[in-house]
Amino acid sequence: MPSPATNWVNGPGPPEEVRRKSLRRLGTNRFDGAGPDETAWHAHEGGQFIFVESGISHLKTELGAWIVPARRVAWIPPGVRHISRSSGAGRGWVVIAPAGLRTLPREVCVLRASALMIASLQRLTQLASGDGAMRRLLWKVVAAEMSAAHPEQLEVPMPTAPRLLKAAQSVLTSPTAAASLGKLAVRAGMSRRSFARHFRSETGLPYARWKRAVIAQHALELVAAGHKVSSVALDVGYESVSAFIAMFRRQYGESPRQFLIEHSERYPAVTEPR
Repeated sequence: MPSPATNWVNGPGPPEEVRRKSLRRLGTNRFDGAGPDETAWHAHEGGQFIFVESGISHLKTELGAWIVPARRVAWIPPGVRHISRSSGAGRGWVVIAPAGLRTLPREVCVLRASALMIASLQRLTQLASGDGAMRRLLWKVVAAEMSAAHPEQLEVPMPTAPRLLKAAQSVLTSPTAAASLGKLAVRAGMSRRSFARHFRSETGLPYARWKRAVIAQHALELVAAGHKVSSVALDVGYESVSAFIAMFRRQYGESPRQFLIEHSERYPAVTEPR
């Protein structure tokens, strides 16, 4: 898979009024996923952290998409244009990093957050403007915790060629096992073989693995929102619930129910079919 460092964006970034509008929407640095609102495309001079307290947050850059489950921290480096939204009663904090802080990763990533990192980020949202010494100390703690954390594979890379991108976006809009390689090749006006070759070259993944990642992300969102695993399996085009669970386990290492229970007690309770 290509490094998410390719998500760096050249150029001056978004208009200042878009940045201000986005920051006004965040208000006290907390977000609440009670509604379906999505932020406008924007970037930050110092980069941005998103900590998800409960539910799920969705992050998109111009070359990739990430799902951010509860108790995870997403990091978006300086200058990377992105949009985000939350679902499944997603709640958490947004923290803007200071410009010039060079000890943080130069790539978009999603990390399992330690208790110390969570406490440090939360405390940073509460500091007054005169608490410079404490602010510098907390950023050192955050940077140290990030260097010891391992990124999780929660990214779906996107192609950049217009025809491939349009086809890929159609799958993101309606994730289903029925979105075959042949159908997307026709949509892109390409042969099946040519589409497969170019798609893998641009995303770093064969189409089958890419589609599995998209479906698994969508399924996790639905299950976290309280939908039964059996109905989610049907929604994403699986006739067999066991086949759906096997697909999810290949992607995340656990069944949907195991994933939600182990990774956060804050998700809604779910019940797998017997």
